[in-house]
Amino acid sequence: MFVLFGIGLSYVRMLPPMVGWAMCALGALIGLGVSVFIFFAHIRLGELHFWVYAFLTAVPIIVALPMVINDLRYPRINDVTTDVENPPVFVAALNALPNIDRNMAFPEHFGPIVIEGYSTVQPLIMDEAPAETFQRIKNLLEVQSGWVITHSDAVKGTLEGEVTTSVFRFVDDFVIRVSKQYGKARIDMRSKSRDGLVDAGANAKRIQAFLTQLERA
Repeated sequence: MFVLFGIGLSYVRMLPPMVGWAMCALGALIGLGVSVFIFFAHIRLGELHFWVYAFLTAVPIIVALPMVINDLRYPRINDVTTDVENPPVFVAALNALPNIDRNMAFPEHFGPIVIEGYSTVQPLIMDEAPAETFQRIKNLLEVQSGWVITHSDAVKGTLEGEVTTSVFRFVDDFVIRVSKQYGKARIDMRSKSRDGLVDAGANAKRIQAFLTQLERA
C-alpha cells in the first residue's frame, strides 16, 4: 500500500516527489519484513499459503532491489553538462520557487567526475548557422513530453526549461546554449536535478538522448 500511495500521490502532486519515493522505499522494507515473518511462520500457514504470501509481500523489494543496485553504478552527482570548463548558466531557473535558496552554479568538483563517469556526454557540432540551430532546438523542445521552455534568448543563444519525470513527477532544470565555433553551431547542454544529491544517471541520459534526437532531426 505504501508503494501505491507513494507513486499515486506523487503523480497527482499531492506529495513532493522525494516524499513519494521515500514512501515506496518504506513500503519495500515493510514488505521485506513481512516476508521474513511469514517465512518463520510458514508451518502454521501451510506450504501453499507460505509461498503465495511470501511472494506477494516481497514484490516491492524484488522490484526495487535491481533498481537500487543499478543506481549505484552511476557517479554520485546531480548536475551534468557537456562543457565543464564553461558550463551553461541558469538565469530563469533562479527565479523558480524551489530554487530560490539554492546555489545553481555548476559545482567545480563535479567537472572531473563528469569527464570520467560520462565521457560520452559531449557538445554537439552541427554544420549550419547558430540561428538556424537555435530555432530547430526550440521547435524540438516544444514537442518533448514533460518538457517546458521557461526562457528563450535568441540573441545569447540560450534556452532554459523544466523536465517533469513520468512517475514520481520529479522536476529537473535544463539549459541549452548555442554558440558559433569555426563557422558551425556548437550546442552545449546542462541538466540539474532539483531533488536529491544523486540522479542515477538521469541528467546524463537526458542530455545524450536530446542531442542525439537533435542530430537526427
